[in-house]
Amino acid sequence: MKNYKILIVEDEIIIADTIKRYLTQVGHQVVGSAISYQEAETIFTNEQPDLVLLDIRLSGVKTGIDVAHFIQQQEDPKPFIFLSSQLDSRSIDSAKETFPAGYLSKPIQKNSLNTSIEIAMHNYQNQRKKEPMISLNNGIKNYNIPCAEILYLEADHIYVNVHTKRNGKIIQRVTLKEMLDQLPEGTFIQTHRSFVVNLDMVNYWDNQSLLVENTSIPLSRSRRKEVLSLIDIN
Repeated sequence: MKNYKILIVEDEIIIADTIKRYLTQVGHQVVGSAISYQEAETIFTNEQPDLVLLDIRLSGVKTGIDVAHFIQQQEDPKPFIFLSSQLDSRSIDSAKETFPAGYLSKPIQKNSLNTSIEIAMHNYQNQRKKEPMISLNNGIKNYNIPCAEILYLEADHIYVNVHTKRNGKIIQRVTLKEMLDQLPEGTFIQTHRSFVVNLDMVNYWDNQSLLVENTSIPLSRSRRKEVLSLIDIN
């Protein structure tokens, strides 16, 4: 069994202590215990855990669902497992929308907890191996993001603006062709002399433009036939 850095987000201290004991007994490192959204955000940012155990009901206005959304918005989202005594359909539906790595009902059983962690980390690590990644640097900060997170590329003189889903705009000092050559073939295509789009992110198209996340991307006449044929395939 591999050992992981784990954050516990649970507002019942006795339950959090019990879970911590279960985890440390098998060699995991508990990087912190949070009782609220604010504490969870701070510890997650500072400690960068491998996995989060997350109660749905927390101290304060924001819930574990809000923490899940926060985790998903990070540059490198980590897997999280919901721990909850709330098994009503509304709670489960809200949890499902965040695509958790697991959902355990209380009281937490040691064997079920350990098994869920192993499966969650196995799936996460295998998904990352299969998922094409790209390394970017804006001159200040380094990024390692899934190619699927890129919305579109926009040439700007000697730079390329890489527009991403979670990290906003990342500026690269490269040519549009150099950037396109680093991306998966068939998913990214040049639609105009200044634009490349991720076809999986296209919401709408016509003969003049494509819509990507409410941004209209021009479609040149010379590239129209090829682009539209690929959209039909995707």
